[in-house]
Amino acid sequence: MKKNRPRLLDGQECAVLLLRLLEIRNEESPAVSRVRLSELTLRTLWGRDRISRELLEEIQEWLSRGGWSLFYARTTFAAVRTSVVLSWARLSSKRMAEDLKQIRDGSFDFDRHLHLINDEQSLDD
Repeated sequence: MKKNRPRLLDGQECAVLLLRLLEIRNEESPAVSRVRLSELTLRTLWGRDRISRELLEEIQEWLSRGGWSLFYARTTFAAVRTSVVLSWARLSSKRMAEDLKQIRDGSFDFDRHLHLINDEQSLDD
């Protein structure tokens, strides 16, 4: 009799497990459209010691088909219902037409705007 060999789950299987976890969560409490997930939670769920970029991209593709988007946010992962994102306010580069012109002609002063990448709160103001 052959023993089952250990194997790594593929991207589709990992996506199904995450969607199942979301399904269970939404059955127990009010439905959520966004969640935070630690890397440890995902590695445990998917039986992985590490999550490669390639695996993550494949999982993201499958989750997209299930209506969810998964991404890394500084120190944690997050998943959000894609339909919710589609209703968010849209931001267009038209607001920066003059800045973009200055960038093209080499006169844009990047130093003047470095505070934007140093101060986490600057975009919330």
